[in-house]
Amino acid sequence: MNKKIISAVLSASMLVSALTSGCIAVNAATEDKWTVAAQEVSSAGANDYRLAEDIQQGQILQCWNWSFNNIKANMKKIAEQGFTAIQTSPVQGIKENVSGSSIQAKWWVYYQPINFSMDTSSGNPLGTKSQFKAMCDEAHKYGIRVIVDAVMNHMANKTKNDLSDRIISDLRNDPNCWYSIKVNSSNWSSRWDITHNCMDGLPDLNTSNVKVQNYAINFLKECIDAGADGFRFDGAKHIEVPNDLENASSNYWSNVLGQATSYAKSKRGITPYYYGEVLHETGGKQPIVNQYTSLMSITANGVGNDIRTKVSQGNAAAAVRTDLKYSEGSQPVPNKAVLWNESHDNYANEKTYQLSETVLKKTWAIVGTRADICGLYFARPSSMNASLGSAAITGWADKEVREINRFKNYMVGKSESLSSSGLIAYNERGTEGVVLVNCGGTTANVDVPAKKMAAGTYTDAVTGSTFTVSGGRIKGKIGSTGIAVVYNENPPVLVGDTDGDKSISIIDATSIQSHLVKLKTLSGSNLEAADVNKDNSVSVLDVTCIQCYLVGLTSKSGSCGKTA
Repeated sequence: MNKKIISAVLSASMLVSALTSGCIAVNAATEDKWTVAAQEVSSAGANDYRLAEDIQQGQILQCWNWSFNNIKANMKKIAEQGFTAIQTSPVQGIKENVSGSSIQAKWWVYYQPINFSMDTSSGNPLGTKSQFKAMCDEAHKYGIRVIVDAVMNHMANKTKNDLSDRIISDLRNDPNCWYSIKVNSSNWSSRWDITHNCMDGLPDLNTSNVKVQNYAINFLKECIDAGADGFRFDGAKHIEVPNDLENASSNYWSNVLGQATSYAKSKRGITPYYYGEVLHETGGKQPIVNQYTSLMSITANGVGNDIRTKVSQGNAAAAVRTDLKYSEGSQPVPNKAVLWNESHDNYANEKTYQLSETVLKKTWAIVGTRADICGLYFARPSSMNASLGSAAITGWADKEVREINRFKNYMVGKSESLSSSGLIAYNERGTEGVVLVNCGGTTANVDVPAKKMAAGTYTDAVTGSTFTVSGGRIKGKIGSTGIAVVYNENPPVLVGDTDGDKSISIIDATSIQSHLVKLKTLSGSNLEAADVNKDNSVSVLDVTCIQCYLVGLTSKSGSCGKTA
């Protein structure tokens, strides 16, 4: 036996002992730290379902009006569908009992809060705070993050331009806590009007007021303690930024988000994800998009809505929008943008429920495959007559959506190239894959220019059919869904090659040891390669298999050196 190899094996065995001893000492000294860490998102869960690690790089499922228990019950399916995060409806106290009400009748009530606390009333079908915590715990097991829809700009009215009697008295009875109650915004070119007057009769909070800011900060902290990982801010456009126009400025966002972020880092070791609803444009005499994107991501609603319209019209060329522009020409950078195929306002107010799920999924194939842009998928209810709190298995759970999400997650960090040819819109990611959409129908034979993809043979994850790239052309057949997700998701894995250098050495055994004692984290194909004895777990036994392989004891080396 080679003496150098024997020495390496002995050294590796000693390292196992040394690292394990060190791990015990660390755990004993930092018990509180690991208690806090138990609240964190499971990286193993995320890896199991191939989810993006960063919400901005992944996809959000908007669980509109779903109860916390129903979200929890569907968590495994949500993970299997490749969603990195779920978004709840607003969790603050609401102005009236909506138990037993239909979505059609009362969905808007959630956007009229009476306080800055998680609701504890029996008249709210979303559920209790303890049920919210249980939902977050379940989400984190799967590596899924939880985003709370937060209403920070305004509070509830009785009818219009008045204060609900149920608003907490400390706010309701303090005139310093209100910008405006009686006057509605009307001049959309004025930032002062947009930020200091009411949204359609909803009393506008004085967000420059310290008391109002402290209520907001404490609410975000309460949600973070309960397991929230991020927030969507309703009406963010209507809250002023630090260097706003027309003397409309305040430190609201920098103070509130700054304190919430510091708290989340200290309590749970996380940096919350924030995005704001900014519809059409920020307004004012000049664009101030960068004022928002320095603090949060923002919605590019006009682009998503336009793509959906063009897909429904069968206009592939117009559906391929590479910009994220607002109506006045400004735009966020991709890694600060959220793009949807549909929103709850589209669905409920603009009646996009009249569009088929097919249109929504084709739109998703375009907006949900963009590089660096966070995708938001609206989970349609079974109907507007469904009860608040109910959940439905609708288009979000279809195979095409799952494969689009998995493609997006797989392609994190890869460039994009959007193109169209005839009725086909398509997005190539890196040189490794493409998603194609037949905007004019279903099944179609395609022969389109390849701008980026490398020559080779690929598989459509939706149908299993073969696509080829040669001579600068992408050729294949789109199936009956009108969507093809074309790439080779699972390249062969060399069992035992835990560092991905296409060879097996003592370094690979050491990588497993470091993973076991939490000095590093193996993920993806490296984690798959670490299960050398194929018992669906990674343990010291896998280290032994690699050691046996290195010294020629192949009968005891498991699957080491084979491809899987």
